[in-house]
Amino acid sequence: MEGQEGKRTLRWWRDILRMRRFANRLKNQQGFTLIEMIAALTIFSMVVGIISMVTMFGFRSYHKITIENSLREEADLIMSSIINELYVFGPTRVENTTDGLNLIKDSDGVISTRTIQFVTSEGGEGGITTLTINSVINDPRTSIHSDLSGSTIVSTNSNGTGCKVNVPCRSGLVDIKLLLTQHYDGRTYDMEMVSKFGF
Repeated sequence: MEGQEGKRTLRWWRDILRMRRFANRLKNQQGFTLIEMIAALTIFSMVVGIISMVTMFGFRSYHKITIENSLREEADLIMSSIINELYVFGPTRVENTTDGLNLIKDSDGVISTRTIQFVTSEGGEGGITTLTINSVINDPRTSIHSDLSGSTIVSTNSNGTGCKVNVPCRSGLVDIKLLLTQHYDGRTYDMEMVSKFGF
């Protein structure tokens, strides 16, 4: 029993001496060497660089997706406004103009007209092109942030010829080509939407 107790005590003192040596080494620590410092700074700068790149990529992707969704929503809004105007007004004839369509309704000899146009505002470099329905520029139905330069709306009859001012069409197709453009952070984001429907 005493032999085992003595062995335990001896092991205990050895462990204490080892811990004391380790503690003394820690007390004598006077900092990092130059190589250790360079290695630590290199690893730190690599980690910070990777984190910042991932964060910036995330923000750019977020803004890109947000703008693309905005362009889609605005294209849907414009298309539904045009379709709504055509079907609610119910024109008996449609004719092309230089920048859109004239909708003509003949109801028992009373003629009424509506217009759907892409109008370019004056000022700035080239101006901003917006959609107007019945010459209302700030219509909340078509209030958008995108530039519609290059967008067209054209009506054709069943044999494919255009509906001219003097030769309006009683039935046919309306071809809409929307080119929406938004600018963000020095970049240009575009979306093209093409649609055809009958009247």
